[in-house]
Amino acid sequence: MRSLPDFFGHEGGLASCAEAVRAQAGFVAEDDGHVIGFATWEERKPATAEVTWAAVHRDFRHSGAGTAIIEALCEDLRARGYKLALAMTSAASKDDLNPDTYVPTRQFWQARGFHPVIELDIWDTNFALLMVRPL
Repeated sequence: MRSLPDFFGHEGGLASCAEAVRAQAGFVAEDDGHVIGFATWEERKPATAEVTWAAVHRDFRHSGAGTAIIEALCEDLRARGYKLALAMTSAASKDDLNPDTYVPTRQFWQARGFHPVIELDIWDTNFALLMVRPL
């Protein structure tokens, strides 16, 4: 995550992620024995699970690792009986002075079948965008 400071630069978020990768279920991608990407998840309701954290090291972005992780995770959730997968990312920036660095992230989720549902004012810096994928 530290290779992606534009997305994961908040120390509190990094600490929460470090806790999640030790406590939540998830998937990893490896290259030559080194973890290059991961995703974690938690149940939210009996039919719904949320992808809580996901990242691929900057040097391996656009390699297919992220897609492989998310597809494996969604297939596992479906096999467990879940009907919906959630993901939350930053919504489009409403600040014209700062670039919207999350356009590729939202495109990634949409290309993997996640649909935008609602923007939520729950974060300090930007609105969160809740996305859902039918399983």
